[in-house]
Amino acid sequence: VFCRVSASDNGAKNLVEVESRTQEKAAGATTPDLATLKGKIVEHLIWLKNEGYRESTIESRGWMLRRLLKEGADFLRPGTVKEIIAKQDRWCEGTRFQAVRAYLTFVTMLKRQGFNVDFEPPGYKQEKKYPFIPTEEEIDALIAACGKTLAAFLQIIKETGMRPGEAWRLKWIDIDIERRTIR
Repeated sequence: VFCRVSASDNGAKNLVEVESRTQEKAAGATTPDLATLKGKIVEHLIWLKNEGYRESTIESRGWMLRRLLKEGADFLRPGTVKEIIAKQDRWCEGTRFQAVRAYLTFVTMLKRQGFNVDFEPPGYKQEKKYPFIPTEEEIDALIAACGKTLAAFLQIIKETGMRPGEAWRLKWIDIDIERRTIR
């Protein structure tokens, strides 16, 4: 609908501005706005919780989806998401792999809600990194540099192979001084 606005008619000017904003949104109605996508991410995090995912997984996937959104990804157009992931120069192969997995679970949720989104994940692989294992001398130097309580704690872990949580829950009745054992 077209209308003419005279310079003295302020009410009509405001009306025309409102109509033009409405027309702009109607023209781009196929792509959701930023607030809608942020809401979908929150909805996705709740969905992950209900599906039984661990809290650390939920946090990392939420962070990754928000990062993709910040970079300009349109979650209803998987091609843009692939492009954004591929353009991240500072990301290693493992981070790209995690981004693909985060978006893949997001697409799974969208499909269950009736959205028609087809995502063919690119072939990124999780890198295998070996952990740093200190030498016996380095462990002994660390224990020697600690206070009495922490040094005893670390010495027990070193000599028994206990997990830290197990060593922390030890009580005096668990220690057999005569046989030099810990139960």
